[in-house]
Amino acid sequence: MLSFMNHLSSLVKTINIKKVTFLFLTFAILSACSKHVDESKNAEKYYQSAALMNISPKKSYSIARDYLGQVTAKQQTNLSFEYSGRISEILVDNGDIVKKGQLLAQQDTQLLSYKRSELQAQITQLQAQIALNKTNLTRIKTLIADGYSSKQRLDELNTENKILKAQINGLNARIQTLEYQEEKSALTAPFDGVITHRLISNGEVIIPSKTSFRIIESANNEISVGIPSKVASTLSLGQLIQIKINNQNKQAKLIAIGHQIDAINRTVQLRLKMLEQIDKNKSFNGQLVRITIEQKINKAGFWLPINAITDGVRGQWQVFIASPSLDAKSSFQLQAATVNILHANEHSVYVNGIAIKQYKIVAQGVHRYVAGQVVLSSSQALASTEGSH
Repeated sequence: MLSFMNHLSSLVKTINIKKVTFLFLTFAILSACSKHVDESKNAEKYYQSAALMNISPKKSYSIARDYLGQVTAKQQTNLSFEYSGRISEILVDNGDIVKKGQLLAQQDTQLLSYKRSELQAQITQLQAQIALNKTNLTRIKTLIADGYSSKQRLDELNTENKILKAQINGLNARIQTLEYQEEKSALTAPFDGVITHRLISNGEVIIPSKTSFRIIESANNEISVGIPSKVASTLSLGQLIQIKINNQNKQAKLIAIGHQIDAINRTVQLRLKMLEQIDKNKSFNGQLVRITIEQKINKAGFWLPINAITDGVRGQWQVFIASPSLDAKSSFQLQAATVNILHANEHSVYVNGIAIKQYKIVAQGVHRYVAGQVVLSSSQALASTEGSH
């Protein structure tokens, strides 16, 4: 009997221990579930932040295109002597800067001096004959008055006098020709410029058609450039255009628009005048110039940051449009919209393909979001974070 009572007591203790253990495990499981429910509720209240920005439609956009032009001298010419002769002196060479009227080269004029002296001697002879003619005329008039001579002799002397004077006039004209030839034996610069080529040498006998020097004007340089006719039709005379020369940004005025399309490159030639002349020692004829011309495209669309677009399905581009959401106060729901890129530069893109109205879009980090996601503006999320601290 005592043994049975001991066994019963041990059995009761074992049952009590199991009950306590069961109650403890049940309480632990319930606590864990309650904690998981609380965490789920807190997770439902969290919204990811996004950098949102407002965009407004534009009626057009401009494309800045660069073209290569070149500096051209307003005047450039080949200089040559008007008459044949031997070169006696050359005063300039390649690269020399000259002033208008400066002597460049001189021909030998000794032969011209001899010819002029010969003509002067002939004039002196004719003047002596005229003096004799006048004396004879005086005598003939006296003899005619006394009845000792006929009027025919008087007519002959008057005609001779006219012939002699005409011969003197002819000789004076030949002297003037020699003086002109002597003046042109000195080759001078027609304008301020730079000698680019010297093509004669001392002692050389040249002919009039031979080029002696090539000279270009050193001031009032212009810029010539060829552009497509479609772009040229949008320009107007007097328009200011941005240019870049010697790594310096400057402005030039459009002074002429060609009306002939080049048969080779199919472009229209423009002439531009620089508003600020470049130092003569820093600009060269034929130097390349970068000309920037803005072309206005009349197509409605939106300017977006380049970070606001992402690749969509089938190679298309898309943006995330943020619309007000009812899930939380000041929250937004994202919607993917396909857009067409019309133009892009280093920092932004011009797109269309969506209705022309104002939008709020995700401006950056678009790879972190999906369509239908509810987000807060990054400024709102920051305010919420600061409030929690």
